[in-house]
Amino acid sequence: MKLWRATINSSLRGRKVEITVRPARPEDAEALKALLDRSWRAHWAPHVSAASVARYDAERPANGYVDMYLGAFKVAERGGVVVGMYHLDVGHLHAIHVDSWAIRTGIGGVLMDAAEGEGARLLDVRAFNVRARDFYLSRGWVEVDEHPDTEMGTPVRTIVMERL
Repeated sequence: MKLWRATINSSLRGRKVEITVRPARPEDAEALKALLDRSWRAHWAPHVSAASVARYDAERPANGYVDMYLGAFKVAERGGVVVGMYHLDVGHLHAIHVDSWAIRTGIGGVLMDAAEGEGARLLDVRAFNVRARDFYLSRGWVEVDEHPDTEMGTPVRTIVMERL
């Protein structure tokens, strides 16, 4: 993958900022673990049981995920700081996250442009993640299936979406 660069009008201070999407490097691992932890706490934790949050705290699944798949990740970087990531494998977008403080700044769109440009055609999203679902729908993704799932032990619904 070549570097993907975009200039966005940032809502952070009403100025233009450059975002670079690039393959993750070993030195990104700790920043990615922290980003994924913040993302889970902001977007998943409010929808699961206290027992599931305690399980998350004990197991720290983001750490193992980063350790296992770092080489498959792409990161969005702004001013040398990792602000987002995605994990794409043969058209399946396994994960896409924007740091919680940077939601609605255009970084998610830059990441999706890169992922779709690389062939993203399928993704799963938790039904409770309405903001993400609306974002995908606005980009032409279609909900094609729904199934029961679990998040750290809490029953949830997962929506399967395709980009046609």
